[in-house]
Amino acid sequence: MPASLRRYLPLLVLLLALVLRLWGITWGLPDASHAFSYHPDESMVVGYGSLQPGQNLLDTGFYNYGSLATLTDRFLLLATGAATGFPTTGSLLLARLLTVAYGVGTCGLLIALGKRLEKPEVGLSAATLYAVAPLAVQHGHFATVDVPATFWVTASLLMALTNPRLFWAGLFAGLAAATKYNAGLVLLTGIATTIFPLREAGEGGEPKRAGGGKNMVLLLAGAALGFLLGCPGVAINFSQFWTDFSFELKHGREEYFIGQLAALYWPTLGLLAALGSPLWILGVGKALASRTKTELVLLAFVLPYFLLLAVSANQYLRYCLPLLPALCWLVASLPWRPVVAVGGLLAAAFSVALCSVMAGPDPRDEAAAFLMKRGATSVGFARGPWFWSPPLDPGLAHPSPLMAKGTANKSTKLRLFAVPDGRDWDASLLDETQPDAVVLSEFEYAAALRTQNPQALAYLAALTARYPTKTAFVRPLPLLGARESNGLPVQPLPIDMLYPNQSVVVFTKE
Repeated sequence: MPASLRRYLPLLVLLLALVLRLWGITWGLPDASHAFSYHPDESMVVGYGSLQPGQNLLDTGFYNYGSLATLTDRFLLLATGAATGFPTTGSLLLARLLTVAYGVGTCGLLIALGKRLEKPEVGLSAATLYAVAPLAVQHGHFATVDVPATFWVTASLLMALTNPRLFWAGLFAGLAAATKYNAGLVLLTGIATTIFPLREAGEGGEPKRAGGGKNMVLLLAGAALGFLLGCPGVAINFSQFWTDFSFELKHGREEYFIGQLAALYWPTLGLLAALGSPLWILGVGKALASRTKTELVLLAFVLPYFLLLAVSANQYLRYCLPLLPALCWLVASLPWRPVVAVGGLLAAAFSVALCSVMAGPDPRDEAAAFLMKRGATSVGFARGPWFWSPPLDPGLAHPSPLMAKGTANKSTKLRLFAVPDGRDWDASLLDETQPDAVVLSEFEYAAALRTQNPQALAYLAALTARYPTKTAFVRPLPLLGARESNGLPVQPLPIDMLYPNQSVVVFTKE
């Protein structure tokens, strides 16, 4: 390629990242049928960014995540005059555009890393792989914490690998933790440069070190400052911070068990869907074999973070987003350029399929229109209802499941039978309530079918016997399609990649 064109390649990569993240950016935003985003975390993150009367500007009052993403949303909304009240379509869209900027910025940081390490082709390739990585593209549309945390993780990696003063690596690691707590593990890359004996390939003599004790102090001081700047609630509202932080620790250990060994889930379906190809295995393998300084420092973060995922009981794929820039770099470092190019094309095709679905109608809206047209007067549910349910009342997508159930019970538009606490998948409710129709979402039943939950299977058998007519609303990805399991459409996607296109099935008596 002529040098006159080559200089525009970084700009083209950033433009590619931008286009993919803007395509379908309005998916699931509130409208007349649903007052809240179809992604419940958005309403929490942006909602707590709304400044309430008498509230401290730097205290979000919500610390299940670090507060940096919420505070940046708050400052953005204040600047535009939209920072009061519950999040509107406009305020959510602004916050989403900020997420887009973080995603594109992460590509820019990978390009900068390549230039500083005098490996511009590797940096450009890594940025391209991240630009088209399916998980990064899809969640790059949402006003949540994962993409911003990944940006700060990448900034910390850049500083740890290129800046002799580790204060900056620590500062950005602190900001990463202040966005999402477990992203603070990136601090291990800075520690690695001060402790591990590291030698670049081809170098002789004694191993290189990065400054010893003084740099370690700077690193930790930067991390503490970064966390305090990004999550000032730890100082000004410690009791609320500790309550929410403790809840999140418990939540991560005990809830959302995926019904299979997480150690098998993450390297198979998990990272394959996240990156769009299995090339990360080759990248990590090469790094372990070659043991260059850059790759060892990256592994000091990648391997412990992956271990944390593998021993957790959580099924949410977005938890691995902070790994993706480092994995993209390791894949880009592979010597087999055609293989890397094929992996990038597969990822790009996957991302295009995801975006095309986000730009189309949502199955929940289609199911709601079907029920209204049919003239149903009462609707039952197996769980909830919540954000996964058709918008039969504007409040069903409320970020609090208890509030959503309360809205259902008070609905005047239709009679909605919310499932009482502790009675999920309770077949006896069908006889107690006798609704005109029953609605199931793939978000509810996919995991139950995969784990062969006996209560769910009994419910489905009873439901099919009483309501034999099924109408399914399915928008599968063009490349993957959907299969049937127990007569229900199931897509081969991790649960939190189903937000925009979960299948909805309506059961009726005729």
